[in-house]
Amino acid sequence: MLARRSTGFLGLVFLLLLSHCKSREKEAKSSTESTSHSLVEKISDSLATFSEASGNGPSAQMPPVSIKDTALLTKQLPPPKKEPWMDTLTDLTGMPAPNAAAFVEDEPNPLNLSSVAILIAHRYRPKRPIELTLRVFVTEGGTVRRYQLLRSSDQKLTPEYFVPALLELRFSPAMHNGKPVSTWTTISLKIPNV
Repeated sequence: MLARRSTGFLGLVFLLLLSHCKSREKEAKSSTESTSHSLVEKISDSLATFSEASGNGPSAQMPPVSIKDTALLTKQLPPPKKEPWMDTLTDLTGMPAPNAAAFVEDEPNPLNLSSVAILIAHRYRPKRPIELTLRVFVTEGGTVRRYQLLRSSDQKLTPEYFVPALLELRFSPAMHNGKPVSTWTTISLKIPNV
């Protein structure tokens, strides 16, 4: 039964494309017709013709797709689900304080700051550019272990949007006596509008 339905559906799609091509040929032959229909209207018209010709009647006809329907498809997505591990990134138990002084010769430098800002922009989809200032704890390996939000120009930008991208951030680690060390550093992200 399922094979019959899928075969029928594929046949219907083929007939729709065929009728669209034939209608394009007719339009090319008769250039005096000034009525222009959108592709959606042409497909819905040919679908109505096909359903009446096949004996399915107007009740089997699919409703035409409107501009409102396509606008619903581009609507902003709901906020992502807050994961339990996100809270551990703000837990400072056993960590040096974010404002503690650290003696380092070279500060940690972010390697992919702009790509992380773009990841956040694609996840959040802001209407205008956003500035996000964070204090992050960078390990000897150059990864982010903890963070503290210092300032955000958009209060709706919550950790659910920026923490997964923040975990992708890579640093050249801080150096002390020629060895990599863990330390806190401040970063400023400029999140573009999409």
